[in-house]
Amino acid sequence: MNTLNLTNKPECKSALPIRAIQFGEGNFLRGFLDWMLFKLNQKGLFNGRVMVVQPTPRGRVIPKLSAQDGLYTVLLHGFEDGKNLEERDVVNTIGDWANPYEDAGWARLLKAAASPEVKFFFSNTTEAGIVYVKEPKPEGKAPASFPGKLTALLHARFEAFKGQGACAVAGVTVMPCELIEDNGKKLLEIVLKHADDWGYESEFKAYLTEDCAFLNTLVDRVVSGYPVNDADRYEQELGYKDELMTCGELFHFLAIEGPDSVKELLPFEKAGLNVVVAPDITPYRLRKVRILNGTHTSNVPAAFLAGLDTVDQMMSDPLTGKFARSVIYDEIIPAVKLDKQMLTEFADAVVARFCDPSMHHQLASILMNCTSKMKARVIPSILDARSQGRLPKKLCFALAAFFALYKNADGRLPVQVQRAEGKSGSFNDDEYAVKVISEAWKRYQKSEQSAMLVVKAILSDTKLWDRDLSSDLDLTALTAKLTHAVITDGIRATMKDLLEHD
Repeated sequence: MNTLNLTNKPECKSALPIRAIQFGEGNFLRGFLDWMLFKLNQKGLFNGRVMVVQPTPRGRVIPKLSAQDGLYTVLLHGFEDGKNLEERDVVNTIGDWANPYEDAGWARLLKAAASPEVKFFFSNTTEAGIVYVKEPKPEGKAPASFPGKLTALLHARFEAFKGQGACAVAGVTVMPCELIEDNGKKLLEIVLKHADDWGYESEFKAYLTEDCAFLNTLVDRVVSGYPVNDADRYEQELGYKDELMTCGELFHFLAIEGPDSVKELLPFEKAGLNVVVAPDITPYRLRKVRILNGTHTSNVPAAFLAGLDTVDQMMSDPLTGKFARSVIYDEIIPAVKLDKQMLTEFADAVVARFCDPSMHHQLASILMNCTSKMKARVIPSILDARSQGRLPKKLCFALAAFFALYKNADGRLPVQVQRAEGKSGSFNDDEYAVKVISEAWKRYQKSEQSAMLVVKAILSDTKLWDRDLSSDLDLTALTAKLTHAVITDGIRATMKDLLEHD
């Protein structure tokens, strides 16, 4: 097989200019936003490509992008009217790439940020990416955090246009795709904080708030990534080898909070894409985060511990599938303060999407940064249920299973997990979370009383949860009891007991 590149796929070549800088080069952005921009380009509605930025020092995608001239295949699957559907595209949206942790890469990014043709900054650095971390003013080196890098790049752009009366040219649209509430607003707040820390001029801060637009968004598409089990078959059918092949579902949804002018700026709807621009996207965000993402985050730790590998396996397994459905319909939907019919209809669609056997969405990939996901997607449903006088047992179990992932952790990355049936696995999480949760497990002495010490140490950490969750004594006690049960009785036995005694 040939490697996919512009030499043997000349029909895929694009000469469109770089119009956006994108933080993140992972499966999701490539299979969602970059695919959407590709569709816009096919209709002459965007007429540009993106320069991707490696968001962490551990990135592995950029060398592959370079080897493949920025090209990769997106394979989308669906199931409708009893028929399996599939779309295949060679996406050429990525026109350049840079590793900011190399001096040359950072210099190229600074130059690109000052280009008049660049009008957009996109990102998906996971929920852990949009956080404020105090760091020194950049002096020829890239800041460590994503907001720090963005601040430095926007300041470089501001400096390039300052004094030219070119604010209309200098202004950009910043559209984060991280799954946190008010992601654009929060990102702007952090950028302004860095501007203060680094002593940037008041004119720069005015530029950020008056000439740039930081948009809140909500994204929805399951992108399962590289088709490990079917790669050989696809290579035979496609006629080339593609190390960046990315699978996802045909379903996609993007909500953008902003004025109608955004529809012209980013004309996704004109291209027939499932995109909503509205002045308030809260209802869309809440149903998606709590039901779709909340179901993933609350059920995947247990399914992973039980020895399963993919979401469709989790949903088809008689025990974990039944448990996941119960979590959705019996605990999450009652807790969420939105119209129940709307939530139930959305949940029905989510279950159908999760059951699609063609997706093979890896549980291990969903576990990445699971602490911040648990905080954003599951804890709010628990707190809403508690405010209504209910103790959601299965969501408490979700916490217990999540904590149990760290039972044998040593405080280092990646976290090593002992699973059922002699299997093992690993995942990456925030370094602080790994340290805190691993340290807490040192208190465990194979008793429920010691499990209480473990759980209390984790739930009381206000840096993890922005509150002391251990102050809810009933929540802490039940989670501790279930954590001990998972270790002593096993993950499946504990789930079965919860279902039988609900």
